[in-house]
Amino acid sequence: MSTATLELAPTEEEIHLATTEIVFKRILVATDFSKPAARALKTAVTIAQIFGSELTLVHAALPYYYGTSPEMTAGNVLAFNLEVAQQKMDKLIASDPELRALDPETIVEYGDVLDVIIEAAHDEQSDLIIVGSHGASGVERLALGSVAECVLRRASCPVLIIGPHCQAEPFPFRSILFATDLATTGLRAAQYATGLAERFHGRITLLHVVENRKRTPGLDPELLEQRVKLELARLLPGDVDHYSKTKLRVEYGIPSETIADVARQEAASMVVVGLQERGALADHVPWSTLSHLTHHAHCIILGVRGRLT
Repeated sequence: MSTATLELAPTEEEIHLATTEIVFKRILVATDFSKPAARALKTAVTIAQIFGSELTLVHAALPYYYGTSPEMTAGNVLAFNLEVAQQKMDKLIASDPELRALDPETIVEYGDVLDVIIEAAHDEQSDLIIVGSHGASGVERLALGSVAECVLRRASCPVLIIGPHCQAEPFPFRSILFATDLATTGLRAAQYATGLAERFHGRITLLHVVENRKRTPGLDPELLEQRVKLELARLLPGDVDHYSKTKLRVEYGIPSETIADVARQEAASMVVVGLQERGALADHVPWSTLSHLTHHAHCIILGVRGRLT
């Protein structure tokens, strides 16, 4: 997500944003049995209960070798590793009554973790993927990237990222912050933000951040704010006031930091961001807006790729 100038913002005739019912029928949650994965699974259970969703847990197993016995052939080792991973999955489900009640499907197989998640989501026709993030940053992030953000860049459905500072939220749609650059990230994310706000009668704040270094020369700040708020208002369905309290905000600053600050100020339970198509290494950039949000936000982040369809 970036903060492009306003010249590329759609005209009123180009936008036709109606209220869209958002339903997550099939949810896929990735787990590696870590603490971040546990937070993601807890959120997945909450959302699955709210929507009455089918839940699938997926785990990409690693080919560890547990012994040196000559009887342990390569095939036996692989089979043993999968059995151990499946046992962990079964134990995880059995230990949580709420999760057990959802009777989730499980997928445990070998492969690159990203490929396993994307292929499972495709096969299960998932309309939401939920992943936990370790919040890697700096050199570590450049070397390893972020699986959560890689999934978002490749998935055809929205991806919910649970960052390292996310708190347990029993009502994840009560207060939604939709951060938009009004130009490059499309309107599909606006559909999700407003649709969820309508379904759960939640508060919704629309935010555009103007970078200080990109202030338009000679343009009065008040006039700029009026123009931006007009663009933000166009993203709201005409009947939005019937089901949700809305707020339009224009802020100056560094987008990544400002979005996280506004999320705290608004007590947001979810931040919705639209993602433009970017290069293959976009998820490895440690100073990206999404990276900062994932690392610092205290609420969940719903990433939506693509334009309004």
